[in-house]
Amino acid sequence: MADQKWSEGLSDERITVLMAPFKNRSVNEVNYDNKMKFWKNTIVSACDRRHRCSFSIDEMKTWFLFKGRSPLCLLTVVEDMFREGIIKSRSNFEQMTSQSNGNWSTWAVNTLVKNPLSWSVGRIKESILPPTPAIDEKSEYIVLHLIENQANELFNTISMKEQSQILFMDDLQKRLHEMWNVDVSMSSTELIVHSLEIRNKVFVERGEHLVTNKTLVKIANCDKDVEPITELEKNFFKLKETEKILIGEISNMDFEKESLTKEAKSYIAKNMKPIALTYLRKKKEIEKRIEKQLKSLDNVQALISRIEESKYNAEVLQSYAHGLAALKLSSKDTGLTIDNVDETMAELAEVIDEHKDMQSAMGSLVDVKQKYNEQELEDELADLLNKDESVASNTGKLHIPDLPIVPDNSLEGEELDLDRRFQLLREH
Repeated sequence: MADQKWSEGLSDERITVLMAPFKNRSVNEVNYDNKMKFWKNTIVSACDRRHRCSFSIDEMKTWFLFKGRSPLCLLTVVEDMFREGIIKSRSNFEQMTSQSNGNWSTWAVNTLVKNPLSWSVGRIKESILPPTPAIDEKSEYIVLHLIENQANELFNTISMKEQSQILFMDDLQKRLHEMWNVDVSMSSTELIVHSLEIRNKVFVERGEHLVTNKTLVKIANCDKDVEPITELEKNFFKLKETEKILIGEISNMDFEKESLTKEAKSYIAKNMKPIALTYLRKKKEIEKRIEKQLKSLDNVQALISRIEESKYNAEVLQSYAHGLAALKLSSKDTGLTIDNVDETMAELAEVIDEHKDMQSAMGSLVDVKQKYNEQELEDELADLLNKDESVASNTGKLHIPDLPIVPDNSLEGEELDLDRRFQLLREH
C-alpha cells in the first residue's frame, strides 16, 4: 500500500531527484548525505506509522510510489543502514540468543546513544570491518531501535502483575492488536517476543500443549530475569486452559439447548408434535452432556483451587522462615542471649536490694531523731496543761484585766490645754 505522507510538502522536481539513483558521493557530498538522511528517516517513519519493525526492499517499493514509479535508490540506502548497524537481517537477528547479551548491550549503546553516526565514521568502520554482505531485495530486515521500543511497550503492558505470567503466542498477538488497533502479523509478534527473549525478559517454549501445537511464552517480573517454565507451571497452565475450554463448551451447549427448545415450541404451535419430540430428545441429550461437563469443570476448578492454596501456604511458610532468620540475625547483632538476660536480671535484682538497704538505713536515723524531739515536746505540753489546770482551780473564774481610760475628745478640753501651754511659754 502506497504511503503518500513521505512526499508531503515536496515539489515534483525534488521528488524526482530523491527517487533517482545515487551518484558518486565525491561529486557532491552535501547533496548525497542529505538525500541519504532523508531516506533513512523516511523508511523508519513509515515502519513506525505501520507499527512494523521489519521491511523488505520489494515491500518498500510499494510504499513510496510516485506517479506509478518506485524509488531507484532504496538498495543503496538499505546497504548504508546495514553498515551503520541501524538494521539487521532477520536471519541474523533470530540467531541472537539470551547468551549473547554482550552483543545486544553493545548494539543498544551504539543505536540509542551514538546514532546517527556521521558519514566519516561510517567510512572508517567500512575500512576496518569486512565488506557489507550483499543486500537481497526480497529478504526481511529488522529496524533495531523500533523493535526495541515495541518490545518494551508490550512488556510494560503485560508485566503489570507481580507474578510471572504464561501466555500463548496467539494471546500476545491479540494484545498487540489491542494496543495499536491494527492487524499485527504472527511474524511481527514473534520478532517482538524474540527481542524480549534476548534480554531474558521472556522464556519461549515451543511444543505440543493441550490439544493444539502452540508456543508458550512466560513473562518475567518487571525487575527480574525470567526463569524457565517448570513442570508445575506447565501443568497449572494446562488446567487453566482446560477450564476455559470447558466453560466455552458448556456455554455453547447451553445456547444450543435454548435453540432446540424454541424449535420444539414452534413445531408444537404448528401441531407437528412428532417433530417437536425429536427436538426435545436432542435437548435431553445435550442436558446430559452439560451435566457431565459441569462435573468435569468442578473437578478442574477444585484442583486449581488446591494448587493456588498450596502456593499460598508455601509463601506463608517462606515468610515465616524469613522472619525467623531476621529475628536470629537481630539477636546475634545485639548480643541478646538467654545467659546475658539472666545475668543482667540478677545484677538488677542485686542493685535494687542494695538500694532498699540504703533507704532503710537512712530512714532509721531520721526516725530516731524525730522520736526524741516528739517526746520532749509532749513533756513540755503536759507541764503547760498542768499549770493551766492549777490556775483555773484557784480562781474559779476568768480574770478580766482593767480597761483603758476612754480619752476625752471634746473641744473645751482642747482649749484649756492650749491656754495652759501659752501660760508656760510666758513664764519662760
